This record gives sequence, structure tokens and C-alpha cells, in this order.
Amino acid sequence: MKQYFALLACLSLLVVAMPAKAAAPAQNTLIKGSLSTVYYYATNGKRYVFPTEKTYKSWYGEDYSKVITISDKDLSEIPLGGNVTYRPGVKLVKITTDPKVYAVGAGGTLRWISTETLASALYGSNWAKNVDDLPDPFFVNYRYGTPISATIDFEPTRETSSAYAIWIDKGFPAPTN
Repeated sequence: MKQYFALLACLSLLVVAMPAKAAAPAQNTLIKGSLSTVYYYATNGKRYVFPTEKTYKSWYGEDYSKVITISDKDLSEIPLGGNVTYRPGVKLVKITTDPKVYAVGAGGTLRWISTETLASALYGSNWAKNVDDLPDPFFVNYRYGTPISATIDFEPTRETSSAYAIWIDKGFPAPTN
């Protein structure tokens, strides 16, 4: 009987000494590992990279308080799904090798704004200060839509309010939490 209790005592020490696996982060959250790269953990079980800080800020501004740090091991177990695109309606984008300025629509759709007058009508007289240069390698994350040739073709505030969350903009299932 002494051996039985001694064995139980040893087993209980082993159980206590084994580190508990950290709970997986909830889907529809912002996560990062030991590096500064922030990801959106989507409802499809994949993580999506914010390729630039400006992309992150188009969704969350300067607020990093909701970013949860997880272990690099846990992060590596969540498959990559792609990149997050700019929030629709918030910023204008262009690449350095092309003078065209685009409004970002739903689902990462680029809509060329055909004139400066139109850009001013849509985004105000300081519209040029609202243009972000997007690094060429990330331009492929977007698709081209129809050009904007009149103010009726695009309403920035409607685009922004209809894409109030990344899961909506990307067409992922609704969060359950």
C-alpha cells in the first residue's frame, strides 16, 4: 500500500510539473508573437498579416491595446491565410511606380479616381494628404474594380461603415464569441 501512495505522489508531481497548454486565442482577435508583426485571427481559423502599420491603422487607428501576445509556438500552429487590406473608404492608395490614385472599396477592391476634382469632392480639399504609398509587393492583395468617374459612384463613409470589421470585408463567417 505504501508503494501505491508513493507512486501516486510521484504521478501527482509529474502532473503538476507539466506545463499546461495555453488556451488558444479567440477567433476574431488581434494576435502577435514575440515579433512586432500583428495578425488578425479570423473566424476561418487562419491568421492574416497586417503588411504595413498604415494598413493596421486604417482599421484600428493608434490603438494596440487589443493585441494579444501569444507564444511563437502557438502562433506557428495557426496557418497563414493572407494579408489584410486597407479598410474600405478610409484611405486612398497608390504605388510609387504608377501615378493613379485609388479609393479602396469592399473586399480590397481598388477604384481608380479619374480626376483630382473628383478626389477633392470625395475626400475633401486635402485629399492628397490622405494618399498612402502602398509597397509594390502588397498591391497584388487587391483587385481592380470599376473606375470612379462621378461622386455617385463611390461614397467613402458608406464603404467604411459597411466594412466595420475585417471578417465582414473578407467575407468570413460571423464570429460566435
